[in-house]
Amino acid sequence: MMLYAAAINGPCSLSQASCEIAESFGVSISKQGLDDRYDASAVAFIRSVFEEQLARQIDGTIHADYLKKFTRVRIKDATRFDLPGRLKEHFCGYGGKTTSEAAACIQYEFDVKNGKILDLDFTPAIRTDFQDAREKAGDIQKDDLVIRDLGYFNSGVFKKIIENQAFFISRLHSKIVVFAQEGKEISFSRLYNKMIRENRAHMEMPVLIGLKEKLPVRLVIDIMPEDVYQKRIKKAEKEAKKKGFHLTDEYKARAHFNLLITNTLQEDISDSQIYLLYKIRWQIELIFKIWKSTCGINKVHPMKYHRLMCFFYAKFLLILINYQIINLLQRGLYIKYGKLLSKDKCFKTLTHYFYKIRKVLLEPNQKIAKFLESITFMLSKNHWLEKRKERINYVEIFDLFIL
Repeated sequence: MMLYAAAINGPCSLSQASCEIAESFGVSISKQGLDDRYDASAVAFIRSVFEEQLARQIDGTIHADYLKKFTRVRIKDATRFDLPGRLKEHFCGYGGKTTSEAAACIQYEFDVKNGKILDLDFTPAIRTDFQDAREKAGDIQKDDLVIRDLGYFNSGVFKKIIENQAFFISRLHSKIVVFAQEGKEISFSRLYNKMIRENRAHMEMPVLIGLKEKLPVRLVIDIMPEDVYQKRIKKAEKEAKKKGFHLTDEYKARAHFNLLITNTLQEDISDSQIYLLYKIRWQIELIFKIWKSTCGINKVHPMKYHRLMCFFYAKFLLILINYQIINLLQRGLYIKYGKLLSKDKCFKTLTHYFYKIRKVLLEPNQKIAKFLESITFMLSKNHWLEKRKERINYVEIFDLFIL
């Protein structure tokens, strides 16, 4: 019944669920009787099913040589959304006039090399990305490549990644002090003037970051177009005015650049490839879009806490099942057609045809081959990831990093 509810793009009422139980299983239960069954043991059960499937994920490697220098390529981000106010005790929001007192955060980490979910955590929205990064830094293993947004990183987290013999790519935070290798602090104002004089829009240099740690990294530097710079400054000045301070000349100088830092080796990833690889992080934004628009993960009506957690775990159990179906098929389809499947298109189709998936789950003796043949036929028709004009996308990035 929970998987049936999870397949609905939006909330499933207790009345709907009771009717479904009667129709599919011949069991009569009242709305109140069903609501009473949403308790701590129900959450523990559904969570255990989800975690077992998470631990048994099918390898989704599309090509054996894809980013072969790294064991895993970890991209992580979080999505936050409001919940009914009655849930504020468990999911504290930010408060204020424009945000609900209750809000959830889902921390999500995905291995784009092997096609596996590494972390999926439901927390109050008030918990920060940096807290998550600090608490889970020990999960990073040797030869992992970690690609995340600024909110997850500071010098201490970078240091832990290096100690674990792993690698990272990150934007450079505007407040992190940067030193040349000989120990002199770098002036971005002078650096900008120098690059303009020499008519250079791009360069790379070895630097040390942090006042205390002085971690050795590669700094990859690109000058942004003037219109991008003006937009950045306008936005920053607006924020500064709200907080009652002025932008420094050095901050304004940094705004001319896209600045990325990494501890990867030049022979493994060139400076020109760093920016392309960092763009892979935006795959998570597509996943969040699928969760919300196709799966309705954020469409929560008033309910008690235990029912909400059952709702979350059932939703993500179904999402995981869909991932596994896509993983089963995409390598063979890539080898056959030289194309990548679009997760967005695949999820929409798999959600629409959930009754086929449910039939396999409800009838374990049914041969799965026929089901997979049907799904393969559907997904191989107009479910390809498309290339966009005048913009490099994941298809091209994927092809570039088959080394």
